[in-house]
This record gives sequence, C-alpha cells and structure tokens, in this order.
Amino acid sequence: MKIKNLIAISLATGLIGCALMGPDYHKPNTNDPQQLPNQNRDLLATTESANLPMLAWWKNFNDPQLNQLIESALINNNNIQIAIGNIEAARGQLRQIEFAWLPIVGGNASYTNQAKGQYSLSFTPSYSLNIFQLIRAQEYAKANFEAVKAAKDTVRLSIISQVATGYFTLLGQDYQLQLQQQLVADLSELLALAKLQYQAGLYSLYQLQSYEQQYATAQAQIPIIQNNIIVAQNALRVLLNQNPGDIKRGEKFNQLNSYGIIPINLPSNILRNRPDIRQAEQQLIMANANIGVAVATFFPTINLTGAGGVASGSLNSLFGSNTDFWTTTAGATMPILNFGIYGQIQTAKGEYYAAYYNYLQTVRSAFAAVDNDLSAHQQLTLSMQQQEKFYQSTQLSYQLAESSFTQGLFSKPQLLQSDVALTQAALSLQQSKLQQLGTIVQLYQDLGGGYAYQNYESTIKFNDSHD
Repeated sequence: MKIKNLIAISLATGLIGCALMGPDYHKPNTNDPQQLPNQNRDLLATTESANLPMLAWWKNFNDPQLNQLIESALINNNNIQIAIGNIEAARGQLRQIEFAWLPIVGGNASYTNQAKGQYSLSFTPSYSLNIFQLIRAQEYAKANFEAVKAAKDTVRLSIISQVATGYFTLLGQDYQLQLQQQLVADLSELLALAKLQYQAGLYSLYQLQSYEQQYATAQAQIPIIQNNIIVAQNALRVLLNQNPGDIKRGEKFNQLNSYGIIPINLPSNILRNRPDIRQAEQQLIMANANIGVAVATFFPTINLTGAGGVASGSLNSLFGSNTDFWTTTAGATMPILNFGIYGQIQTAKGEYYAAYYNYLQTVRSAFAAVDNDLSAHQQLTLSMQQQEKFYQSTQLSYQLAESSFTQGLFSKPQLLQSDVALTQAALSLQQSKLQQLGTIVQLYQDLGGGYAYQNYESTIKFNDSHD
C-alpha cells in the first residue's frame, strides 16, 4: 500500500470514527423517586422548604449566639477561603481559554549607536487556532469553573453543619457536667450516710462498697466531661479561624426547642440543589468536553503570523510611510500519522465513564442519605419522647419523696436515692436530645440546606501584590 493511501486511511478514520467535536452531553437519567419515602415524619414540622439553599434553618432554634457563630464561620473559615481561592484559579483558567481566540503580539526594540542614533521597533503578531478544540476546551473550562463553585458550596454546607453540631454538643456537655456534679454531690452524701450506718452495724461492708463504687464511677466522669468541653470549644474556634479559647453560650441546652425544625412538603427534585450533585454533573460535563478536546486534535490548526517594523531617527516617526507595517502569512497544520491521539481519546472516554458512574453514585447516595436521615429523626424523636415521659415520671416520684420526707415518712437516704434516679433520668434525656438534634443537622446537610445564605465569593485582600 502506498504511503499516501495509508495517510488517507488514517485521516478518514480520525474524521469518521469520531464525531466532529466529540459526543454531545446528555444528562443521565437517574430515575429519581417521585417523593421521599420517609418525609413528613415529624407531626410538628412547620418549616417550609421552598428555597432550601437560601434557608437559614438554624435560626429556627432562636439562639442568637448560634446565628452569630455560623455567620462568623461563613466569613472567616479557612477552608471556605481555600475554596474561594480555587474559584479564582478556575476563573483565570477560563479567561485563558477565552482569550485564546485573540492573537498574541510580541515586540522587539533595538538601538544602534551611530551618528544620529537609530531606534528600531517591530511587532510580530501570531495567531494559532484550532476552532473545534477551542470550543470544547472552553466548554471544559466553564464546567470546571462551575464544579469548583459547587465544591465551595459543599464546604460551606459542611461548615454550617460542623458549627451547629459543635455548638449543640458544647451546650449538651455543659448541661451534662451540671447534672454529673449534682449526681456526685448526692452520691457523696449517700456514701457519708452509709459510712455512719456501717459504723453503727446497720450496713454490711458489701453495701458500703456498693456506695463507694457508685460515687467513684460518677466522680471519674467529671474530668472527662470537662476535657470534652475544652475540645468542643477549640473545635469551634478553629472553624471560626480563631486561637483556642472560650465560646460564648446562648440558650441553655434543656431550653432548646428541637420540635418542628425539619422541613415539610419535600419534593424529590429538591436534592438537585445539593452542591455535591452539581459538582458531580459538572465533572461529567468536563469529561465529556475533554473527549472533544482530544478528538479535535485531528483537525487543522490555522496559523496566522505577521511582521511589523520601523526604523527611524526618533520614536516620533516610528510608523513611517516608507515601511510596510504588516506582512501576513497564513497556513494550516494537522496531524497525519499520530496514533497517540487514539490513546488520548481512549483516556478521555475512560474518564467520562468513571465520571458518569460517579454522578450516578452521588445521586443514589443523596437520596439514600436523606431517607435515612428522615427515618433516624423519626425514630430518635420517638425515643426522646419516651425519655421525656420517663423523666417526668421520675420527677413526680422525687416530688412525692420530698413531700414524704418533709412529713417524716421517708428517710434521708431514700430522698437522696430518689434524687439520684431523677438526675440519671435527666442524663439519659440529655443524651437522647443531643442525638435527636444531630439528626436535624444531618438532615439539613444532606438536603443542601443553607449553603447559599450570605454566599460571597470575593477574596479577602492582602493589600499587596498578591491581590
């Protein structure tokens, strides 16, 4: 076979085997469910969900300190600023592609030290253009820019959740410490009474040791809780881009209302607002465009160059009438035998394949996560309601015991035992409520709630050449 036939076959294969600019993008069909199976589980839910990305859902807790912490974190958090920096870099890449349509002009200046002093200055514009490749490269850069913006929104969503969870945890630990200290005080008094009873021969050594064990176990929890408070405070301070220190509190933990906070009337397509789903789709668009970038390598690159120069005694006569300013030549180049391009195309298609299934996985995981969150909120709310009933029953028992003690019908140890039972019930309720609050935060994170609230993309100025 003659070489020109081989060249023709290679070129034809490249042009016919691939679409003109690669495949068109089509949004994958994920067969979204018509509704979320476990929605509207909270019978007291009152929050509307018309615009979840803009919804400052944390304000429903009516705690100004929580609001201030989240707003401060959205402005000052380092990870958010990193994401904003990535947006600036992606914007620069997009501009680079957009400006590729314009010619590049280079200049050359020289001086000859002769009698009159001759200056010369020349300009050489150059223009190299693969139209098909630039179109797909611009599509790739735009998708990359949108993907990076979605990544920033994902970070914002995570920061909101971390601050809310950290704050609730901190309030819960404050309350837990208060209850634990009350428990230790009651057990200490019980132990002192048990020692007197033992010395009087009314208690056995086994009974005395039982009181000592209860007291030691309760006392051992206090330094752990105190350390957890410090850790929780410092975690919040890091989110705020601050050094270790105290965190101002707002509402008391047992005064926080955790009912009626989740949204109602959730359409299934609400999850399309989730930034990680947006990011996954933009990455799929990028991968699709990248196939076109590789395919376009088969097509001609048009080169346009020109030369302009002058020579004069002064810069005032730079563009003299006797000088031809533009001398233009145009040409086109394209690959004839470069089988490595097929490898580039195969790589791009493989990356698209991976991005396609990453998108499907992201969508599937989002629906599963929200359904799990709704179920968890339902079950933990029911559990907390039972804990509340148990606490109220124990509280009533203590009130009756206190009345009986006043009337001389109950002994001091009996009253203290009733107080211990009440404190332990309060500790169980505290843990149950903290878990239920966690389901609210997790649900809003998985719904993509609040990330667009006060969403800024401007960088913080260094006031130097880095700006």
